[in-house]
Amino acid sequence: MKAVQFARYGDPDVLDLVEVADPKPGSGQMLIRVRAIGVNPADGKWRSGSLRAMAEIPLPHIGGYDVAGDVIGGYGLPLGTRVVAMVDPTVGGAYAEQVITDSSRVAILPPELAYETGAALPTPGLTALQGIEAELIVQPGQRVLVTGAAGGVGRHAVAAARAAGATVIAAVRDKAQDEAIALGADEVIVLDGRDYSGPPFDAALDTVGGETIAPLMRAVRADGLAVTAATAPIPRNGLKVPVRFFRVYPEAARLARVVAQVASGAATAPVAATLPLTEAGAAQARVAAGGAGGKIVLIP
Repeated sequence: MKAVQFARYGDPDVLDLVEVADPKPGSGQMLIRVRAIGVNPADGKWRSGSLRAMAEIPLPHIGGYDVAGDVIGGYGLPLGTRVVAMVDPTVGGAYAEQVITDSSRVAILPPELAYETGAALPTPGLTALQGIEAELIVQPGQRVLVTGAAGGVGRHAVAAARAAGATVIAAVRDKAQDEAIALGADEVIVLDGRDYSGPPFDAALDTVGGETIAPLMRAVRADGLAVTAATAPIPRNGLKVPVRFFRVYPEAARLARVVAQVASGAATAPVAATLPLTEAGAAQARVAAGGAGGKIVLIP
């Protein structure tokens, strides 16, 4: 099969289109014919080597987390079933025509959702639901801050926090204010790095990181909780509570809920562009630049 891999760390030009042996599923694994691949910011970070401190990966390495496609072998679901999955990035495999993954990582993709939409869901959707439900354990009536609320993770976090009965405050760039309201945020704050003097937050889910969001993190109550899915360090001075980094993990049940929310219209997952697998480097560069307005998806 064809796949995109890198044999050394570096810029997008280290990505090579290669022919590799078709993967063979083992016990409890599923073989998926990949129809679409969601490109995440972390894909480029693994390629550049900036995440080496988090985990070592084998080289050469086929990157990528998120796929949508059809079951063509293995265990767990009938052949031909449309599915989405979050594969293990340290093992790799998403940037390819076929991928194997544990059956426990897979959710069914209903016919009303395109493969491209399905591929846009696993990592952003799971990060959001795990952040809101498992890390912050959001309760009805709480004031919950979501930074980057119009982004891939943020929009799912807004939906999850509202479903939990919280008042959702979205922190976004100026041009995204209307979109944040349309997504269901109760209040909107312009994310500009200025001091914040409004009511405190009971909980905060950050997807941005860095100095810009520090004034907002300082407004989380001393008995509150704050977590971040971003790798950019947040200055600690003035914080009443630590902002704890958390890492997304595969979880079929929550992934199925993400898919159902998008299928019902309760959440959205716009796809900004689709590119052929041969343009994986360009896709990662577009994601790293930001401002795409939706998911970048590769088509094998």
